[in-house]
Amino acid sequence: TFGNIVVQQYPNLVKEYPPYAAVVDTSYLENVAKKANVDPDKVVASTSTNTKKEGTGKKEPVSRKNWDIKFETGRATFTSSASSELKKLVNDLVIAGGTSVEIHGHTDNVGDANANMKLSESRAFAVKNWLEKNYPKQFPSGRISISAHGQKNPVAENSSEAGRAKNRRVEIKILSSN
Repeated sequence: TFGNIVVQQYPNLVKEYPPYAAVVDTSYLENVAKKANVDPDKVVASTSTNTKKEGTGKKEPVSRKNWDIKFETGRATFTSSASSELKKLVNDLVIAGGTSVEIHGHTDNVGDANANMKLSESRAFAVKNWLEKNYPKQFPSGRISISAHGQKNPVAENSSEAGRAKNRRVEIKILSSN
């Protein structure tokens, strides 16, 4: 994930990067594990350290972004074009390990306000459920919370189709784990 970001952000400096297996040498740990009659895979997998610090309990925003995840009109079902945006979302969220994630659902102002509130909640849950189902290790239960806003917080005028399209969004907030 970090390699993809560097290539994307600095294409003139970094055109590609070697695969993980080519740059990480775990042979020393594997040999030590064999001599100790321990499964080498368990030793190598457990070498990452937990750097969590005790905090104040207040979670501060680290990042915020609107995602153009397309849903079927009036439904919380992803369109076929949503998959590439969901994969980008995963890449951005995975590098922010140890953080909490808030998913905020929004709609335009077409239709009943109560129905829009439920729709925005359903869409936020759709993204949450997709992340937890497809990437359970990165998004364990409790890492993601959702909020529904319905049509309350538009980012554009609802008087045009282009404006309404911008208001039908899912906003992701990454919060510190303090």
